[in-house]
Amino acid sequence: MIKIVGIWLGVIWATMAVAQQGAQQRYVGLQLLNLNAEPDYGADIIEQSVGAGANLVVLTIYWDEVYKTATSQPDWRQPDRQMEQLARLGVKAGIRIMLGRKAERLQGFWTSNEIMNDDLGRPLWGAYGRTCFSLAHAPTVTKAQSFLKEVCQRYNAYQSQGTILYVTFVNTPTQELGYHYETELNGDYKQVYPTGFDYSSPSLEAFKGWITQQYKRINKVNYIWGTKFTSLNDVRPPTTAYRPLPAYRTRAGKDWYLFSHLQLKNFIDQSIRTIKQVNPSYKVVNEYGAVIDAQAAVRGTIAFKNLDENADGTKVHNDPYWNHRFITDVIRSNRLGKWIMNETFFSPVYSDDLLIKHFDECFENGCNVVTMVASTKDTRLSSIFGPVAARWKNRPWSELRSNATISYKVTEVLDSTSTMVEKAWRTHPQPSPIDVKLEEDILGEDYWRILAANVYPVVANPIIDRATKPKKTYSYTLPKDVFIDPDGEIVTIEALEKPQWLTFSNGTFTGTVPDQLGESKITLRAIDDEGATVQTSFLLKIVNVNQKPVVKRTLPDFESSLNQTISYPIQGDIFDDPDGVIVRTQAIGLRPWMSFNSKEFSAYPQEQGTFTITLRGIDDDSAYAETSFKVKILNRSPIVKQLLPEKTIAQNKAFRFKVPTSIFTDPDGQITKVKAVGLPSWLSYDAVTSTLTGTPTQLGTYQLGIRAYDNGGDSVETAFVIKVDLYGTQNVPPVLRYTPPNAQLYVTQRFLYKVSDSLFYDTNGYVDRIEAPNLPSWLTFKNNEISGIANAAGMYSVTLRAVDDDETSTSTTFNIEVKQAQLSFELIQAGKAGLRKSLGILKNGDVLTEATLPQSITVYANSEAPATKVNFVLRGPYSKNYTATRFPFTLFDEEMGFVPIAGRYVLEAVAFNDSAKVSTATIQFTVKSDQTLQDWEAYPNPFDRVCNVKLPKDLELASVEYQLLTVTGSSLPLNKSTVTVVEETAYIDMTSLALPKGTYFLKILESGSLKKIIKILKL
Repeated sequence: MIKIVGIWLGVIWATMAVAQQGAQQRYVGLQLLNLNAEPDYGADIIEQSVGAGANLVVLTIYWDEVYKTATSQPDWRQPDRQMEQLARLGVKAGIRIMLGRKAERLQGFWTSNEIMNDDLGRPLWGAYGRTCFSLAHAPTVTKAQSFLKEVCQRYNAYQSQGTILYVTFVNTPTQELGYHYETELNGDYKQVYPTGFDYSSPSLEAFKGWITQQYKRINKVNYIWGTKFTSLNDVRPPTTAYRPLPAYRTRAGKDWYLFSHLQLKNFIDQSIRTIKQVNPSYKVVNEYGAVIDAQAAVRGTIAFKNLDENADGTKVHNDPYWNHRFITDVIRSNRLGKWIMNETFFSPVYSDDLLIKHFDECFENGCNVVTMVASTKDTRLSSIFGPVAARWKNRPWSELRSNATISYKVTEVLDSTSTMVEKAWRTHPQPSPIDVKLEEDILGEDYWRILAANVYPVVANPIIDRATKPKKTYSYTLPKDVFIDPDGEIVTIEALEKPQWLTFSNGTFTGTVPDQLGESKITLRAIDDEGATVQTSFLLKIVNVNQKPVVKRTLPDFESSLNQTISYPIQGDIFDDPDGVIVRTQAIGLRPWMSFNSKEFSAYPQEQGTFTITLRGIDDDSAYAETSFKVKILNRSPIVKQLLPEKTIAQNKAFRFKVPTSIFTDPDGQITKVKAVGLPSWLSYDAVTSTLTGTPTQLGTYQLGIRAYDNGGDSVETAFVIKVDLYGTQNVPPVLRYTPPNAQLYVTQRFLYKVSDSLFYDTNGYVDRIEAPNLPSWLTFKNNEISGIANAAGMYSVTLRAVDDDETSTSTTFNIEVKQAQLSFELIQAGKAGLRKSLGILKNGDVLTEATLPQSITVYANSEAPATKVNFVLRGPYSKNYTATRFPFTLFDEEMGFVPIAGRYVLEAVAFNDSAKVSTATIQFTVKSDQTLQDWEAYPNPFDRVCNVKLPKDLELASVEYQLLTVTGSSLPLNKSTVTVVEETAYIDMTSLALPKGTYFLKILESGSLKKIIKILKL
């Protein structure tokens, strides 16, 4: 009994020791992205890294590689083999489960409606063509978590054996958790732009529901956000495309961040529960791209403490140049007792020292695990893993004691002021660890305290005194905008004071006016939805005479210039009638380019001047009131586009200079006159030719002005300096700054080249003009732009000539090579997106074997030149005409293809760019049967278009003739062009004979001698 107890205590002690060792062990890890899906990929990288000292390898398992389609069998070969290798090597394994999918592998998983979108409606498209589902779409989230469960179940035995250190799950294209921070326009990595997510339909619907739950009323939203939504159903989050960060500095942006955080938190918690339901001993780590910089606002990961509430560790992917100590301090300070991890990235652009420093600083400030991404075997891996492992692998992890504490808030990061935190961190002695505490203020009650403060209603538009005549039936309805509640709504308006004959109900006064002149005071009180009130009063007068309308509000005066739009919305009524109604409003003095209605005044000025517009409000007794405003359309002065060069000329030598009028421009008219002012006595100016002429007799410097006038009478002046010395300066031709590049294009392709103003410059004058002499016939030169459509192949030379103010010139040339575009064919396995794959280039004369081909094939046409459509014509055992109007240009659209029946095929394709033919190609290829046939056996029999016959080896093929006989004995000759012989098999294409169904006899002769008659059936 004592012995058993001793053994049991020993087991407990050993278990505790192992647990303690695991908690204190540091891990130097390889992060394997598995970008190559080959089953044996990564084995050499793993061997090298582990051999160099790595004691952890983290594998990436892709949802869309295990299940390429919704109906395909799972392919676990790569992760299975890698896991077996790690177990054999005796190192720890980590599993990263990638839940994003390639855009072409979404069918059956989620639709375009459930892809994360930016606010422009563009889908998330990132690295390696991957995208992600909306976290608000519950059915897809459930599918993703089913895959998480399947992965964890498959490798649960390794978990039980202690091989697996931790599991992570990621969803963004960069293999991180959260929302992506950019997208590629149309999947083009060259057109990437920053933006926020997720504006998909499921997310926006969930957001509207959440906002409704928080704010209850649209007025409260509009007041706090500063927006003008008409209903809660119209609410949208702020825009983030191209400039995402400013949005998060607003209250609306912070609400959007909080909603996104809660969506992400829900997804994380569900996923962790799913994993731990398989085996509670699984350790789950959340890994992010960033948690404290401004970009973390877009990622939705600032409040990582709350996100990681149920996780066993937190990992951040640092750029090698980031402040690793600071970021590690941030994570460590807020995740006490949890694993702290970091990741770096192996690349030729990063030195060994830089990457080793990344490892060292993270470990020194408290990391348990640091991994390095590597995707190829490289000798440098050993030079990094080796020294890092030697320094850290056997140094137990211990909890650090900090000597200072600083703090920051989530809202500070959203306001882009969190850089102050790092600055404060840097003021403390380094490299001592510092606690950097996160206050998740946006998750607390104080964040919503603003909703508890009621803003009192106000009198927005006081009621003017009213009037009526005796013995009339009186009715007056309050305007809707008398009272407004900035953050709610007016629920009740009551009359506190009024004459007895007057009743007030539902915003309307009614009653029969007594036969007694006088006035009464009416006091109204408005009550908002939280009980706050405001009052206003007006007089109701009983009079015998009509009361003229009054001006309730005026329009301001406007100043603008030609072709500059004026738009002014009119808020409310301009006129009011105290004792009746305004029956119409007239606008007097409108110009044809002006427009006025009760909602807006607008104009698109087409003439200059000051225009007075009078508005007249007419009541039901034809009395009126007027108000006026002015529209002043100003002339914009001319502009000097280019300064004139200083001229140095010789004494007593004739001088001539043509002033270029092109140095001036007018933004809203035209230059009507150019003159010279302040001329010395020896100089004169001819306005007709814009030319200065004269002979200077005195040495000196002369400054004159060149003044331009526009059609509005305004002017602008620029200085022109002339220096006179004994010799003057000899003119230098224009100088070429650079040589225009040669160009290549294809026949029918448009060429366009804008000649830059900076191509030439003049050292002692100006470039007066650029010419393009002797252009090829298909090119034109206008407004410094060469353009045209190439109509023939060849090498074309283009000359550009710059002419200066002294008519001297400099030329340069460049070549345009116009080629005839080639059209090539690619053989494709037909099927759904994701199943299609290339079988190689299809060339003229190719012989294909049925056994090597899939059940269904199609053909892509690839044009060197841009094309908008391709016309296909296929002839042979299978024939088809088809026009493909989208890329890739394929013989069959969507999932279809044709069964490669043995025989000879002719494929022709013509590519067009709009209506212009850009390339064409015709090839012949043969599909050879792999059946074992007897000599003289025909197949298929019955046949449709092509009948094939196995010929004896000893037959002299060059002497063989073929004839077709009907059952009546008629002979139908078969041309040699209809027969192709490949390896003793004759492929006979009878399409051109247009045979009716029935029985025929194929007669084969050698040198005129009958060799065989074969009975065949036509379908």
